Amino acid sequence: TGAGEMTQAANNGFRGALLRELKARNKRETATFADIVHAHNKLFERVATLRTANRDYEHETMRLREELEQALSRGGGGSGTLGTADKEKIFKLQSELTELHRRKGEVADRVISLTAEAKEKDDEIKKLSDVLSAVNADKSQLQSECGALRTVINQLTKENDLLKDEQQALQLAYLKLDEDVKKLKSENRDLVDRWMAQKALDADKVNSKNEAEAHKRQAKVQDELEDAANEETPVSGAAAAFAKLKDMPGSILRRITRKRESQSNPENDDVVEHIPRFAAILPSKASCKFDAHDGEVVSCRFSPTGRYLATGGADRKLKLWEMGAGKAFEKGVFSGSNAGLTSAEFDRQEKVIVGSSNDHSARVWGVTDLRCRHTLTGHSGKVMTAKFLPDGAKIVTGSHDRTLKVWDLRNKSCFRTIFAGSSCNDLVVSGGSGPSIISGHFDKRIRFWDIRSESSANEISLQGKVTSLDLSPDRTLLLSSSRDDTLKLIDLRMNQVTGTFSADGLKIGTDYSRACFSPDGEYVAAGSQDGTLYVW
Repeated sequence: TGAGEMTQAANNGFRGALLRELKARNKRETATFADIVHAHNKLFERVATLRTANRDYEHETMRLREELEQALSRGGGGSGTLGTADKEKIFKLQSELTELHRRKGEVADRVISLTAEAKEKDDEIKKLSDVLSAVNADKSQLQSECGALRTVINQLTKENDLLKDEQQALQLAYLKLDEDVKKLKSENRDLVDRWMAQKALDADKVNSKNEAEAHKRQAKVQDELEDAANEETPVSGAAAAFAKLKDMPGSILRRITRKRESQSNPENDDVVEHIPRFAAILPSKASCKFDAHDGEVVSCRFSPTGRYLATGGADRKLKLWEMGAGKAFEKGVFSGSNAGLTSAEFDRQEKVIVGSSNDHSARVWGVTDLRCRHTLTGHSGKVMTAKFLPDGAKIVTGSHDRTLKVWDLRNKSCFRTIFAGSSCNDLVVSGGSGPSIISGHFDKRIRFWDIRSESSANEISLQGKVTSLDLSPDRTLLLSSSRDDTLKLIDLRMNQVTGTFSADGLKIGTDYSRACFSPDGEYVAAGSQDGTLYVW
């Protein structure tokens, strides 16, 4: 096949490249010894030449000796004396013999030195031969490894071809699934749009029905409200104080709330009708008891009219209860929190409620539709408290990350961050023309903040970590609880502690333990770690 031919061609090319590499390496390694081998061969040739010359000189010496002996023999057999010619010839032969002996000694020395050099070259050649043998062994091993690698390459090539085929199949399947996902997303968007439109229609129907019922209730209780306006009625607790008004329309109840605010705030110019003044009395028994959450109940808060009660628990739920006839009826559950709730607060019109959470955020829900309107994220620690500012369009939150944040619900953003320097456990908002924030902190200090400034206007030091703050109904007194097991009463007009509440068995057990004023401002109450409620 085509793939097989490509593989064979690749193998042939690989073998050729490997052979060229081996030849080049062999050439590099043998080139190092080429000069030595050449010099060694020249030395052997020169030794052979000198040996030949030495033999020739020996023959010449023997010949000259023979001639000398013959000449001497001829002279001795004659007159007994040598002639001048013979003497000269003998002297010449002796000189030649001496020269030959000298040259013979030189040649012998040269032969000895050349023999030593030849031996050294033989040793070098032997060493190089050993190196060449090792290189050849490495070459054989590398050739074996190359053969194994060729086998691996062939196997990997086959696996690669198989993976390419699978990748092409998966690519086709992915393209098909991608088209299906796009279709499903389009269908999901259509369904969400249709669902939202249907929810809007249902909300409009519910709102219309609620408005109609509100008008009916308003007409029904208008006369009862006018009769009750001139009575002074003692009741037990905030919930019972408004129990008689549980069916009262929201618009009338808001007018009552504004009347109470106007009594404590002379700058409020709203003209409202006379409302009854409630006096709190100490309860003798629990008027209502019910199971609210799966786990611990961390916070609870009555609405301004006392009609609703909000409870937050460690089960990540904020529940809304409607109070009436000594019972609590579950109106709904506000969901969305990813951790336990730490506080809850209604706005003055009872339209929305804000809850702070351990998931580093606060959320705003609608009281009527139970929908999450806003999620306020930006803190880096758990949010311990959240309160509405007097205009109802802004919220301030306090967190363990040592900051306070002010949020604008219209812009859905944080427009001011106040660096407090210590973890905030609770805060309250003091109304008036220039609302201020009062915060209680882990470093045993209560700080006063001007909403228009980021610096602390004043601070008060206590003997324990501040766990809660609460304002009296007339907004002139501040109640604080702290981990030194005491409650402090602070006069806001003088910014100083005017009273201390304590008891032998009172134990403020957590950093989020709360204390509060009674609705008429005549009593203060705090819970202890052993489950006992103390009232002063």
